[in-house]
Amino acid sequence: MCGRPLDILRDERGFILGASILISAVLLLAGVLALWTSTTEMHVVRNEGDLTREFYASEAAVIDALENYDRGTTGKGEAGATHWLTDQFLLDGPLAANYRFFALDAQSRPIAEVRVRCITDAAVAIDFDEDGQAGPAETAANDLPRQRHISAPPPGSGFSLKYFEIRRYGITATSLTGNTRVQVGAYKVFNKYQ
Repeated sequence: MCGRPLDILRDERGFILGASILISAVLLLAGVLALWTSTTEMHVVRNEGDLTREFYASEAAVIDALENYDRGTTGKGEAGATHWLTDQFLLDGPLAANYRFFALDAQSRPIAEVRVRCITDAAVAIDFDEDGQAGPAETAANDLPRQRHISAPPPGSGFSLKYFEIRRYGITATSLTGNTRVQVGAYKVFNKYQ
């Protein structure tokens, strides 16, 4: 029954079975890796889309605050209140003036939280929450470049240095998830009252 060792090595019986198992294993591994890669890519694309939508929502909230600073009827801190540049805001002074509201989409759903405060040359932290607890957004809203709040209009703006002055404001919009934040500095021109 036993053949010589040299005949056993030259015998090819069972080679096809071994080769087909090896090729099947390689193909199975390639299929699993392709499925894993496509699933990972789908997650990446989905997350990228979510972050893009959050960025655009935060940017829209900043634009809403810039364009609608003098419009709105609801009170401070309520959803939809974009009327932040009020007499009370101006009377509070640069170290105390702050405003918080939620920007809304076309279906009146909140899309981002907006915090407005004066830019000053002093490092002053403002607590935007009614309960006195500082949250992560307060850090960003308070971390503005230090500049004088009231100063002369910029050169080339067309406003007379004698009759006009500007006041600087920082607007911070944070998406509802807190993953995206847009912050801009803006100024408003006022008449000098002397």
